[in-house]
Amino acid sequence: MVGHWRFALARKLAFSFSARRGRSLVGPLSVIGVAVAIAALFTVLSIVNGFDKEFRERLLAVTPHGVVYSDGSNLDIQKMRGSLLLNPNIDGAAPFIESQGLVVSSESLAPVSVRGIDPQIEGTVSILPRAIVVGDLKSLETSRFGVVLGSDLANTFELSVGDQIKLVLPQVSVSLAGSHLTTRKLEVVGIFDLGLDVDKNLLVMHVNDLRRLKRQKKIDGLSIKTKNIFEASQTVFEVIYSEESLNGYSWQQSHGALYRAIGTQKATLAFLMMFLVFAAVFNISSNLALTVSQTKPEIAVLKTMGASHRDILIIFLLSGLYIGLLGVLAGLALGFGITIVLAPLFNFLNESFQSGLMDQYFIKHFPTEIIVSDIVAIVLIATATIITFSIIPARKAARMMPARVLSLET
Repeated sequence: MVGHWRFALARKLAFSFSARRGRSLVGPLSVIGVAVAIAALFTVLSIVNGFDKEFRERLLAVTPHGVVYSDGSNLDIQKMRGSLLLNPNIDGAAPFIESQGLVVSSESLAPVSVRGIDPQIEGTVSILPRAIVVGDLKSLETSRFGVVLGSDLANTFELSVGDQIKLVLPQVSVSLAGSHLTTRKLEVVGIFDLGLDVDKNLLVMHVNDLRRLKRQKKIDGLSIKTKNIFEASQTVFEVIYSEESLNGYSWQQSHGALYRAIGTQKATLAFLMMFLVFAAVFNISSNLALTVSQTKPEIAVLKTMGASHRDILIIFLLSGLYIGLLGVLAGLALGFGITIVLAPLFNFLNESFQSGLMDQYFIKHFPTEIIVSDIVAIVLIATATIITFSIIPARKAARMMPARVLSLET
């Protein structure tokens, strides 16, 4: 157990206000340096964790974990869906059709992705039914050629429930007037807000309505939701190899590069930010070394009064730890405060000035998330670094020969 006198001396060394040695600001500046470095690391990790969470909980909540389709023309949807649901890692399966098109109004047009779904069971594979803010997804069942669209797209065209939009598909129709692109007026029956970029360019229709517009006899495939998203590829592999006519892919093939990029970015930024921590802790080591050289007479007196090699070592180690851990705690508090304020402040400024800073990302707002394991890792790594950098000047002080030092002083 560390004696009280050792801790008292360590604290005095850490924040000595001796005008003779000119060290009045060394301790506080060291604490500030560590605090700033830890706060920067904490904030950066929280931001990257936010993107990781949004990818998993928002993007993958509306994007199919896997897609299964058939090369054959005689696909029995109900039989295929029943077979998929027998897989222990599949939570849900729902049919879909996809197409590209244009939304046209009297003043403007916009390219869109069109997705045909079954509104009765879409909730088993995505959060779309829970993201409806106006209207009802199930209205697609009762409204012929109804459509649900994203909030941003609705705002762009100033649309609300009950309005009509004109959709142009790339399929060619032939009539008495000649060949022309497939065009259909659709009634808006709902508006969704997912907080993703799909709010700007996604139209959702009943799967049968879109199938009629595309003049195709079968659906494109079945979307599946897995219990473990990281086993999606294995699950799809098991399904498609259970029957020769089946093919498929998982989110790890369609969006895996983005998820890996987020993970790589987190590791890279954490590695770079740790250099700031090392630099701040090295400053503590430098200050301790300076303290050792300036307090040689005091160290010699302590040794002549009975302080052991171990006592001196502990005193200087505690001094470094005292400064470092104060900096770590202050940095965690500062980083927590910045993280809490950063997201709402950034989103407020982005919306107020319409700067579009998040336009290049898959989400519309600035995300942050604090993970306890990251905080524990920061504290452990910082503490280990502080001890490592403090041990060198502490050992130098402990090895000092009092007789030699006092003889030089006289």
